Amino acid sequence: MPFLDSLDIANRALDHLGASHIQNVAEDSVNNEKISFVYDKVRRAELRRNTWRFAIRKAVLRPVDTTTFGLVPDQWNAGVQYLPGSVVTDGNGQIWVSNKANNIGNDPATSNFWDSYFGSMVADAWDSTLTYYAGDVVYISKADGSFVVYLSRQNNNQEEPDTADAWSATTSYSQDQTVSYSGEQWRSLIAFNLNHVPTGGPANWNAATTYAATNQVTGSDGFIYTSVGSSNTGHNPVTDDGTYWTNTDTPNAWVAVPTLPASSGAWTPLYAALESINLMYPLGAGPSSQSVTKNIFRLPAGFLRRAPQDPKAGINSFLGAPAWNSLDDWELEGDYLISSQSEPILLRFVADIQQVTKMDDMFCEGFAARIGLEACEAITNSNAKQQTCNNAYMKFMSEARIVNAIENGPTEPPEDDYITCRM
Repeated sequence: MPFLDSLDIANRALDHLGASHIQNVAEDSVNNEKISFVYDKVRRAELRRNTWRFAIRKAVLRPVDTTTFGLVPDQWNAGVQYLPGSVVTDGNGQIWVSNKANNIGNDPATSNFWDSYFGSMVADAWDSTLTYYAGDVVYISKADGSFVVYLSRQNNNQEEPDTADAWSATTSYSQDQTVSYSGEQWRSLIAFNLNHVPTGGPANWNAATTYAATNQVTGSDGFIYTSVGSSNTGHNPVTDDGTYWTNTDTPNAWVAVPTLPASSGAWTPLYAALESINLMYPLGAGPSSQSVTKNIFRLPAGFLRRAPQDPKAGINSFLGAPAWNSLDDWELEGDYLISSQSEPILLRFVADIQQVTKMDDMFCEGFAARIGLEACEAITNSNAKQQTCNNAYMKFMSEARIVNAIENGPTEPPEDDYITCRM
């Protein structure tokens, strides 16, 4: 079996110590207590030590301006139906993004329906003159003082976020894609949804309606149910045990719940609040609406360190010299990047990967040895075991770095002035 979760790595560390395995994460044992204490601390430190290929992500950064607000995703709610691209926080403050359709009741901390979110932590007012990248976050203000936050789902995005796509009989819709029809927003419940009229399926079940035998309704779960007998009133088909309703196991093609704000298919509306950034200018940077000082960019969620921005640059260098690779002026200060650039930055960086299934196996081996090294004295009180873990750590991490370096490629230095002036 591959490494699947933190318990696998913890028990691999205990293998190095010759200690008994932890049976579950809630176990009341010295082994569990000591390894749990060091696990995340060591994980973040080891991720920062190298630009691990599996941990490299990209995010679009835009300069902070006078209309920029901080993004505050809502806490995950088990009763909410989340669309792909929806962003939430869990009870520990970790931020997650939905990666699957029909995402309801799946805890981000324990479900593969979610990935760690490594995107923008700010939202700008949507601007019709701009073209947006996948991952850009904007908001639309309403006349009543409210707002809706949207996440771009595609590059070269010039669509207006709050203008819904009208349903088309010739378009094949994917699961969870939304359209506008008959004055409502509809969500597709099936993949390859072609030429199914949103209002063409059975109506949603109504507690006040009396249903006859063979009448069909759509339950709150999106499936079609058939009434077993007559005088069927007030019996919710979703919670019924088969006495009053039979589940056809066939989903309706469309459903008008959950209630969604109008949105283009190129954008996902987010469950999120906005907060003032409250930067006290002058800070030596920003905002992008003036050019006297440099600009300030909020670093993405989960940022740990910069990665080479173009590691394969220079493979066709002129006479072996660096090829037109200019020196950037980026300065990292706290949660911000400062630069004279005013255009968006596509930042390549090492992210705070938490899901073990996303980690490379060789990294997991070295990570486990490092955990064993840190917890060895408390668990075994053996200097020999500590040395064993140290040797394993040095061996596994060295091999992991060598393999990873080959996959990353070399980093091309900036072009020398001597070459530039002679081109």
